[in-house]
Amino acid sequence: MSDQNNKYYAIVHNDFDGTASAAVYARAIKALPEKVFFTEPTKIHRLLEKLELRGVYKIMIADIGLNASTLDETIKHLKRLINEGAKIQWFDHHVWREEWKSKLKEIGVEVYHDTSTCGAGVVMKYLNPNDDFSQKLVSADCSVDIWLHNDPMGEKLRRVVESNKDYKWKEYLIKKFYQGVLFDEEFQRILEDQIDKELKGYENLSKHIRILEIYGKRVIVAVRWRGPPDISYASQFLMNRYNAVVFASVNGKAISFRSNDIDVRLFAEKLGGGGHVLAAGAGLKAPFLWKLLYRLGIKKPMLNWASKIVENVIREVGFVTYNKEKNVIR
Repeated sequence: MSDQNNKYYAIVHNDFDGTASAAVYARAIKALPEKVFFTEPTKIHRLLEKLELRGVYKIMIADIGLNASTLDETIKHLKRLINEGAKIQWFDHHVWREEWKSKLKEIGVEVYHDTSTCGAGVVMKYLNPNDDFSQKLVSADCSVDIWLHNDPMGEKLRRVVESNKDYKWKEYLIKKFYQGVLFDEEFQRILEDQIDKELKGYENLSKHIRILEIYGKRVIVAVRWRGPPDISYASQFLMNRYNAVVFASVNGKAISFRSNDIDVRLFAEKLGGGGHVLAAGAGLKAPFLWKLLYRLGIKKPMLNWASKIVENVIREVGFVTYNKEKNVIR
């Protein structure tokens, strides 16, 4: 908890980058948040609508991208909080339109945006660039979050962070990072256990997928499975195994896209979402019956439904290749 002058709420993405962003921010202002809210870009407007200040007049938002479909609602609720006396800082590295930044700045939000780094990297760059520990944490985070793959610690910490979906676990990790603990014996035990589970999980992935042929390219559509491996590792494994250019995964509430060279953000935007060029997503509610059958272990109806949506979106948008080395889309 922080003193009266440093009391704040942290609103961050529910992943490693969001967790690291909260920790880097806490180290920068030398105070832990009163409360951490973990959310998704497709749900930020709902969280802001329900948020009550309760004597806390500072809010940091990090690693949460804006989506065109929820922009107006998000601005409406930000305005309300600012009118009630809140100071709001928003740090992000996803793709934003310039007009979105302008609209937020017009209502008084401090916007810190940089697509060249991860979310935690944006926080560190603007608030605490000389903190040695934050530099190490950001290096590990960016390595996996924006696919640099240049710091082995990133693969370790990502598995540790994602080993437990409970928000309390991520709050615990924020405190450990805040205290300067990057990796210890506790994390090592968790890492070894996660790797064992992942190896077993890879054996069952083929039961959850369908392979589509669209414009002469392979696309993998999957319904989410329980447990490891997580979507990023699984998508790479499956795309390599089946020589596919796009991976799409649904869980009944949302859809996620992954690729190594196709601009999947265009697919997500078509469905009202957004994200990165090579990793994006959108809210996507499945029909109740398909979700019920899915929970009962009957995957085919959900897979059929998702496959039709993915195929229709890709056929409408087309495959747009992204050259990562030159940072251009062609």
